[in-house]
Amino acid sequence: MVTDVDLETAARDWREDGWTLIDGLVPTDDVDRALVEIDHLEIPRPTGPTRRADVAATEPRFRAAQFDGTTLFPLPSAPDLNRLFIHPRIVSFAELAMGTDDLRIYQSRLWSKHGDHTDYEQPLHRDQNHALVPTRSEPGFWHLECFLYLTDVDETNGAPRLVPRSRSQGEPPDRGPVHRADQPQLYAAEVSAPGRRGSLLAYRSDVWHRGTDVQPGRERHVAVIAFKPAGTDWIGFDAHPPLVNSPDFRRFAEACTPDELALFGVPRPGHPFWTDRTVTQMGDIYPDLDLEPWRAAL
Repeated sequence: MVTDVDLETAARDWREDGWTLIDGLVPTDDVDRALVEIDHLEIPRPTGPTRRADVAATEPRFRAAQFDGTTLFPLPSAPDLNRLFIHPRIVSFAELAMGTDDLRIYQSRLWSKHGDHTDYEQPLHRDQNHALVPTRSEPGFWHLECFLYLTDVDETNGAPRLVPRSRSQGEPPDRGPVHRADQPQLYAAEVSAPGRRGSLLAYRSDVWHRGTDVQPGRERHVAVIAFKPAGTDWIGFDAHPPLVNSPDFRRFAEACTPDELALFGVPRPGHPFWTDRTVTQMGDIYPDLDLEPWRAAL
């Protein structure tokens, strides 16, 4: 774990060893305002018999119910929570780590886990479902996956585990997942990533990692945010253009700067897309958006 004032070290760790945990990157006041809004969201919560009834004494595995607590951005009637996805301290770190200020957010969702819902223990795996091509972890081609902890995370409520690149030599060549019986040395090298709310876990898609179980009565909430360089069309997960029909996104966008909207693919002022007509039509879609930066650049 590195402190929030040492972003250079965090960026270096992410580039070289595959992941980093930045303690308290986002102020707790910002997170606590968002937590109030989570209480009003319709997140699936455990019902019926305890989830322990469906847990067999077998290897960890993926269960569909592990993802039941996923809510896509923008979160309904949650303006403070939605702003966390473009928090300036997160964006600054992403730009520093990836070496460019021309980034796109390609994944954005809330992921809530409740210990009474299901077994969250997963096998080690790499996120090979974020691109149509093999991962190339180099400047201009890599992508950055983040968990912003919205609750304090420890061993009782699903602290993720990751294998540093420096400790995964001789790793299996397959795409995963891998099980402990087949790769015990990989599991022996994993490191837990607990942190207080406001901390940011950032990792590369070629890093072995896994989710861990949440004890009954405990819960965990994280904002899942992933960045890629502009122009890397082969990388993706959540589609943002359809959000133009979402009243919550329109309200979110109207409070954004041009640089913040560029994270979702909106052309910056001065781009050839913009004409008198398209700027005017932008105002029809987002009536309260300040269009002056786009008009001034015509």
